[in-house]
Amino acid sequence: MGFLDVFKKIADTAIKDAVEAVTNGSDNKAVSKTSDTASNTAKDNILATGNVPPKPSYKYNDDFADKEYSFMISRDYIEFDSACEIQPSFQYEPFSNEDYAVFDKTRPCIGIGPYDDIYLAVEEFEKSGNLPDGDYEICNSPYFAFRCKFEDRFYKYYAYAFRTDTAREREMLHVCYPPEIKGTQLEKKLISALDEIASTYEEH
Repeated sequence: MGFLDVFKKIADTAIKDAVEAVTNGSDNKAVSKTSDTASNTAKDNILATGNVPPKPSYKYNDDFADKEYSFMISRDYIEFDSACEIQPSFQYEPFSNEDYAVFDKTRPCIGIGPYDDIYLAVEEFEKSGNLPDGDYEICNSPYFAFRCKFEDRFYKYYAYAFRTDTAREREMLHVCYPPEIKGTQLEKKLISALDEIASTYEEH
């Protein structure tokens, strides 16, 4: 199962749960209208946080394939279980102080996971030094081969591609967000958060 298929599976599950909750309500029209209003308000509030300084960062530690790694990440992001290859996964929750988040397809997410095009691009880059056409930039890093921006299924991605022989070799560290965030201050804030993770990433 590809990276985006997994992401879609998470979103589909969340949508199904929301539909069931509305269907089981005593007044379906009232519940639906209230939910739509709350959703739009939440979206507006999230966009407005682009002008708010990020919460202080902390050091996140994890291990994969017998290798330990760490990075700094803002407390704007709360970890959630993606139940798939995207691990670790963090959701943008600037209003929350919880330790764990429930997946919300409308929120930006940061994660590490496999993606076929990135895997092949790293393989080709390490072999020939060539990058695909598009928004790609070589990284001067022992862990990342390049960074890039792309779009898939309407979602926007900003990503760093792990080199071969790293803990997460040929996978990607990325932030994913809905299209309405493009060009806003929030997009700049999300990109800055991922840049911080990449610049502080270390393997031990």
